[in-house]
Amino acid sequence: MKNFYVLFLLAATYCMHAQNTNDTIGKQLMLNEVSITFNQAKSIEPITFINIKKVDIEKNNLGQDAPILLEKNISMTATTDAGAGIGYTYLRMRGVDQTRINVTINGIPYNDPESHQVYWVDLPDMLSSADNIHIQRGLGTSNNGAGAFGGTINIFTNALKATPVFETSHSYGSYNTIKNNIQFSSGLIAHKFTINARLSRIVSDGYIDRARANINSYYLSAGLYKNKTTLIFNHFFGVEKTYQSWYGVLEDSLKTNRTYNSAGTYYGAKAIPYDNEIDYYKQWHYQLLLTQQLSSKVKLNANVFYVKGKGYYEQYIVDAGLSNYGIDSAIYNNTTYFSTDIVRQRSLNNFYYGANAQLNFNNKEHIDLSVSATWNQYRGEHFGKIAASGIPLNLDKNYKYYKSMGIKNDASIYAILNYKIRKSTYFYVDLQYRNVQYTIDGLNDDRTALNIKVQYHFFNPKIGVKSTIKDRHQLQLYAGIGNHEPLRDDYIGNNPKAESMLNIEASYIYNNKKQQVGANLYFMGYKNQLVLTGAINDVGASIRTNVDKSYRAGIELFTHVPINKYIELNANATMSLNKILSFENVVNTYDENYSSIDSLKIIKQHKNKDISFSPSLIAYADIVITPFKNFSITISNKYTGRQYMDNTASTARMIKGYNINNLNISYKLPVKSNYDYIFTFLLNNFTNRNFVSNGYTYSERYAGVGYVTDVYQYNYFYPQAPINFMLGFTMKIR
Repeated sequence: MKNFYVLFLLAATYCMHAQNTNDTIGKQLMLNEVSITFNQAKSIEPITFINIKKVDIEKNNLGQDAPILLEKNISMTATTDAGAGIGYTYLRMRGVDQTRINVTINGIPYNDPESHQVYWVDLPDMLSSADNIHIQRGLGTSNNGAGAFGGTINIFTNALKATPVFETSHSYGSYNTIKNNIQFSSGLIAHKFTINARLSRIVSDGYIDRARANINSYYLSAGLYKNKTTLIFNHFFGVEKTYQSWYGVLEDSLKTNRTYNSAGTYYGAKAIPYDNEIDYYKQWHYQLLLTQQLSSKVKLNANVFYVKGKGYYEQYIVDAGLSNYGIDSAIYNNTTYFSTDIVRQRSLNNFYYGANAQLNFNNKEHIDLSVSATWNQYRGEHFGKIAASGIPLNLDKNYKYYKSMGIKNDASIYAILNYKIRKSTYFYVDLQYRNVQYTIDGLNDDRTALNIKVQYHFFNPKIGVKSTIKDRHQLQLYAGIGNHEPLRDDYIGNNPKAESMLNIEASYIYNNKKQQVGANLYFMGYKNQLVLTGAINDVGASIRTNVDKSYRAGIELFTHVPINKYIELNANATMSLNKILSFENVVNTYDENYSSIDSLKIIKQHKNKDISFSPSLIAYADIVITPFKNFSITISNKYTGRQYMDNTASTARMIKGYNINNLNISYKLPVKSNYDYIFTFLLNNFTNRNFVSNGYTYSERYAGVGYVTDVYQYNYFYPQAPINFMLGFTMKIR
């Protein structure tokens, strides 16, 4: 990290020099921005997508994680464990959680291959390096990485700028939230080279008690642009240290102590919370991206990548049974102990690497054909250590009380054809074969044996048609089938099935270059969908189960209307039905040792119930007022309808709908020079609503000799911050 700071300062010094010496060269070249857009839907394809430009990303980018910045878009909702948008944050699209949202960076998969989760906290401030974010809803186009069941988010970082830019941004806000970054782009060096770099630091105490975050990152990119060749090397790194806040707040505490955090107390057994109940993780990314124009009709896109991750989370355990950690007993001061307080670390070391190649043929008349192949391998070592204990355990320093290895191979080939039927009408066909091989061997964290070996063969066909009438009216139809494999936790102790989905979309968009109005009808019919049960495991991960038949169907409406030269209106809404046709809800009964008594399980059949965490109404609107040049005021409103925390549609296990209003004020000083001074004020939840955006629930009862209790229900929620602010300052030197 220190070496990178030195490199950054040297490069920034060059950039400042290049500002004076290369500006004329840049103006003479008059180059448009160029970027590698692997896996980006094309305008002629019948895909429901949006592109978010850099200028729109920058408006609210004051330190909060990507899901918070993206949730204003169609069908999206976001939540955060710490309550203030920094730390562990999560995104849903059409009610689908982000384990089924395929996230890529420059076309390279970012979802963790085992958990399928997107750990935004591992790459803090990544959007400061983003030039464009491409979002598809539904199955979309075939792509790299896991199949997309809710949508696809592709972050692109490699726009070429001809002239140098130096930028530094700083912000401060509620809960001692601070963001600092510096970044630069060298412009073209010797007409063919570029260097881009960024350093970022974000700290926050969080809204929830002790939910602090200290996260840092850097980004470095070097590019070669010569004739018909573009070659880019990216290296970026993130490190996060966050205090755990994934347990939520018990329902009874919402009115009396909304910020309560049980982490470090071992479910209240420890009076003074353990101060180092943390999650700590580092992640290194390396990307090599190539675009080669082989002829006037043929282009090659290719990339190779390598990702290394390393980290752990630490927990204080009160009166831990030593047998659970592979130790029969311990003798101390002539006394035999079978339990003691311990500090444990559960660790993960992983590697992820692969290559992708795509050939595109476009005869500029009727045919646009792409053929792609991809192969990725993931290797993840999971293991646990005892970092400290109440009595000496005399363990070898390399002792691991559990250890397992997960290996996943993912290969696919796919072809996408766009055929011009007539003027402005294109037929689309997309065929993908995907092969997934996954093995897990060793001991799980509860020391049960793991011996899992599965293989999947997926065929994912998609077809559609898109027509543009008089350059203003767009009509498109799309149908596709997708498949998605279970994640690591699904396999442990279970025999899950892969999911399948039929996705049908029908859209109409009116666009006269000033205003845009559109509607999209969608149907997502599932076989063996893995739905969230509403419960979580001991590290906050959602527990899932297969349901035979289910569906999501709805209409998405969106508009952009400039009312006059001072005011514009943006709005979108999603109204949907999200149903499970039939499933069994199970309530377990436990004995005094908390072992399940199978004969006393309560099983109830439910029909046509709402899918958990799937609001039937999501709506967003903002009004942008520009009273004079370089000054804007944006007032926004986001409504998320009620969500059920399990699949019984019970109001006793429900997250109430919530309505949030935000204010954004931006002003750029009218300085006539190569300097830009931009001030931003962000006031979140300015109506000061107390609301929760996520939660979990479980029910159980207990039995002993001669008695069986009633069913106990436990609801936990994740409260979000009341009124809070961020104040930002950015200086750009061009």
